[in-house]
Amino acid sequence: MNKTAIVLVFLLAVVLPLVFGACVPKKYAVDYGGQKTWFKNAKDSYRAGQTVTIYYDCIATDTDYTFYVDGTYFRPEYSDAKGFILTFRMPDHDITIRVEERNTMLPDN
Repeated sequence: MNKTAIVLVFLLAVVLPLVFGACVPKKYAVDYGGQKTWFKNAKDSYRAGQTVTIYYDCIATDTDYTFYVDGTYFRPEYSDAKGFILTFRMPDHDITIRVEERNTMLPDN
């Protein structure tokens, strides 16, 4: 094998995957607080900048729901067909999605 062929093989096998691999945004984890099964379309991770859309359809009529994405209050859309719709752009770090439920039929203490 001549030197040109060796250099070409090196470029194809080592350098190009590193260069093009750096162009792909990194995936970051989503922690659903042990409630991932309650969310439809939920994945364990998403690429930074990706639009994430998940649905929360386990809804009781006597319960208020508060959502937090990445520690910040999140106001979801609502659809009779899909329930609460959470759509956001994935940041470039791991996040947590949390749901607080409060039964409105019980007195506040």
